[in-house]
Amino acid sequence: MRREHARAILFPLLRFPWLLVVLALIAYGAVLAGGIVPALTGAAVSGIAMFTLGAALAIYTGMRVGVAPVRLGGRAASARRAYLTLAFAATGVLYLAVIFGAINTSAGTLWTCQTWPGCEMTGDGAWLALAHRGLAGGATLLIAALAVQTWRIRHERSLRIAVTWALGLMLIQNLVGLAQVLLAQGGESQPVAVARLMHLGLSATAWGALVVLTTLALRRPFPATVPPRPASVARPGLTDTVLLEGKPSLLKDYISLTKPGVISLLILTTITSMYITPAGIPELSLVLWTTLGGWLMASGSHSINCYLDRDIDVNMGRTGRRPIPSGRIPAWHALALGIALGVVAFVILALFVNLLAAILALAGFLYYVFIYTIWLKRTSKHNIVIGGGAGAFPPLVGWAAVTGSLAPEALLLWLIVFFWTPPHFWALALIRQKDYARAGVPMLPVVEGDQETRRQIVIYTLAMLALTALPPVLGMLGWAYLLSAAVSGSLFLHYALKLRRDGTTTTAWALYKYSLLYLAILFVAMVVDRVVFA
Repeated sequence: MRREHARAILFPLLRFPWLLVVLALIAYGAVLAGGIVPALTGAAVSGIAMFTLGAALAIYTGMRVGVAPVRLGGRAASARRAYLTLAFAATGVLYLAVIFGAINTSAGTLWTCQTWPGCEMTGDGAWLALAHRGLAGGATLLIAALAVQTWRIRHERSLRIAVTWALGLMLIQNLVGLAQVLLAQGGESQPVAVARLMHLGLSATAWGALVVLTTLALRRPFPATVPPRPASVARPGLTDTVLLEGKPSLLKDYISLTKPGVISLLILTTITSMYITPAGIPELSLVLWTTLGGWLMASGSHSINCYLDRDIDVNMGRTGRRPIPSGRIPAWHALALGIALGVVAFVILALFVNLLAAILALAGFLYYVFIYTIWLKRTSKHNIVIGGGAGAFPPLVGWAAVTGSLAPEALLLWLIVFFWTPPHFWALALIRQKDYARAGVPMLPVVEGDQETRRQIVIYTLAMLALTALPPVLGMLGWAYLLSAAVSGSLFLHYALKLRRDGTTTTAWALYKYSLLYLAILFVAMVVDRVVFA
């Protein structure tokens, strides 16, 4: 009887899966609503809504993936039980953290606990705030452990994606929680209210990702064996002596994960943009803190990029010698390093620069990791065009660091770097076209061919040059900058047109190398114009 009653309830949902999506969205909205009603009622609403959200996601996921049972030996079965225990523990602790978060939000305990990570025990509100922070911290650690385990055993791709989203969202919501405390110290009630809803919404989304992961883990095959580290199978004939001789370069390997050569140009655009704002020449301490935070944030995103791209790096001559594909460093070390650097960078920028600069730097971090690396790079020929926006964030960070706000002039700097990226990178893609084809990366030369790529390089170069002429027109900069931009831009166009005509590797290399120098010349010219000729 009970089974028939359950079927009667579930039949419409199973026949029309979109109803499950609607139910999940309604439940998600109810979770947020639970944070703006009285405390006990809010806890009840959020608890029921979270349960409904999880049930909808679990049923929908189960319908989509089906069941694939696999016989496991004793050790593999034990490993699966341990993995599921960790998944359920992370899901349960985060559930409690969200409920306590709803209670804290509706009860306004933040105003009684305006320090971080602890606070003075001035009342019941402080205990509630500390309990919530403890649960959130515990959930973050459990999710991090689950992520490491998921990637270490190389579970199915769907589980790796789910745990990456859960961990990423959890880290972001922790940063938003810190931002709440900083905003509360300033007494700004409206921004605090917005941040609280973001905090609760991100937590609920992370919990949904964990529910999906746990459902997948229950229904999909568990890896029967843990693959050996590449170092144990790579490079036959490698002696212990060679391995021992490689130990002194381990620090260099970890540094190489952050791609310091690439960061140098990004940081240059950050620093130079700080000197051309209406606020005048910034204090040296502000420049140093901004540079440090920006460098660490970019380093973190590059380290995670190395982790996520390790499977294609091994197939490319340019990247095959990196520490992860060559087996010198375990892959998960790059993930842990990237997350740690991102968190430290955000804290530095939020505490010693300003919150807007920290949020913009984090936006660039997430843009590069999620939009470019995870989504676009392997799926679209427009990966560099859209994904290039990540590299255009540093000027915004520099501008916000000095002014505490953004202006149309800052967005113009963003556009200049945005349109500079495709011709810069496509020149390299033409040279490394076979590598990208072998790795299955749909770069424009692979998909559309050399001729179309060279044509697009000219088009984007012309658009970039048009944008570089706008600062004097808008009264942002003067004739000294315009002269430098015209000369350096003409040379850039010369290389682009020459590549369009002959299409040789030599010309592609010339354009690629000059494009690096060009961006540096352009931004330095902005500073010289503003500081010397203003």
